[in-house]
Amino acid sequence: MPEVEAGILAARRDGFYNDPRLLAGQAANMQRDELNSLLAEIRGVRNRTMAELSDIPESDFAVPVDLPRWDEVRRVLLRFGEHMREHANQLEKAREDLQRSRTMPQHMLAEAERAWGQVLAATTGLEDDDLDMSPSPGSWSVRTVLAHMLESEQRYLDAVRRVRADASDRD
Repeated sequence: MPEVEAGILAARRDGFYNDPRLLAGQAANMQRDELNSLLAEIRGVRNRTMAELSDIPESDFAVPVDLPRWDEVRRVLLRFGEHMREHANQLEKAREDLQRSRTMPQHMLAEAERAWGQVLAATTGLEDDDLDMSPSPGSWSVRTVLAHMLESEQRYLDAVRRVRADASDRD
């Protein structure tokens, strides 16, 4: 899909993906600087984890580690996901207890974030050399799928921005 990839490159060139509102991922009326900073720190460690550990061979699963409860590499690798799920549930319960339930739009965006996590998971272990490979003739390459997602994400955001701008102009 060269036209999709060309559109993405143009959007990058024009600075759409450097927009601070996009990078913060929040509406202008939400104050989340400290929260976003904490999440970015976690994301940074997770990025290092993925970069350093995604090529561990299964033959290393039984290698001992110096943690009392998770005493081998396999258990530690499993713990990365379990730990995130454990505390995601804790945060959901805290929201409930604080009576900070999501609005329907926030719920929809939270589902989109879950899907983003699945995208990240689906790319674990892939390398740059894999970007242009297609699983079968006529199917999309990894690069084409990601370029399509990027273009669509921007198009959806722009559509909602236009509607919101029109609405605020009428007010």
